[in-house]
Order: sequence, then structure tokens, then C-alpha cells
Amino acid sequence: MNKFYLLFLSMTLSFSIFASPTEKADELCSCLKKAQSSQNQKDKTKCLNMKEKHVKALKKNSQDHETYLTNLQKCERELVGVPEVKPDLTVDEKIKQVCDCFETSEKSSRMKCFKLQSDYGQTIADSTERQRFNLTSGSCDK
Repeated sequence: MNKFYLLFLSMTLSFSIFASPTEKADELCSCLKKAQSSQNQKDKTKCLNMKEKHVKALKKNSQDHETYLTNLQKCERELVGVPEVKPDLTVDEKIKQVCDCFETSEKSSRMKCFKLQSDYGQTIADSTERQRFNLTSGSCDK
């Protein structure tokens, strides 16, 4: 029975070490969700330690590390309630998304709307359109 347990443990550890960046991000996302709901400091510390191990295993600044961060950002956005950025929307649709966020959010959670505004602004390549977006969406925050 002990041999089975050791085999299982070694397989679990090797999966964690050799897991894809997406699987690692999903693992950390689950940890963060649990820590957020439990409000237990030990759970939060576990997540921080897990992220350090992941970053070390993925070799910082590598393509795997970038994939990991991209997937992790999606999770973090979900955790704080920031809507997903859809870069293929028109400028007017992006303005509407930001304005809707400001209209429906409480004053205490407006940072997510500013983040959404910033993220959408970065997706607009044309400087004239970006300026129009910034001016129009900036007037939504009242």
C-alpha cells in the first residue's frame, strides 16, 4: 500500500511540474477562487507559493511563461468582476461596454471600469479613434 501511495504522489508531483502553462494557470485560478471565498490567510499563502513555483518552472520571460500570465489574467479579471476585453468590437461598442460598466457598478467597485477602459484603449491602434474613445468613455464616469 505504501508503494502505491508513493507512486501516486510522485505521479501527482511530476504532473504539477510538467503540466502545461494553461493547466498551471487553471490550478492557480482554482486556488485563488478558494482563497477568495475562504478569506483564510493560509489559503492565500498557498496560492502565492504555488505561483512562485510555477514561474520558476516555466522560466520567466519564456513563451510558456507568457501563456501562463495570459491565462492567469483572465482568471484575475473574473475574480474582480472585470468584463472580458473583446478587441474585435467597434470603437462605439467599446465605448458602450465602458459606459455600461460605469452605469451599473457601485462607486466602490469602479476601478474595474477604469481597468476595462484602459484595456480597451490599448486595443485601438488609430490615434484619432483612441482619442475619441478616451474622451467619450471618460465622460461616462460621473
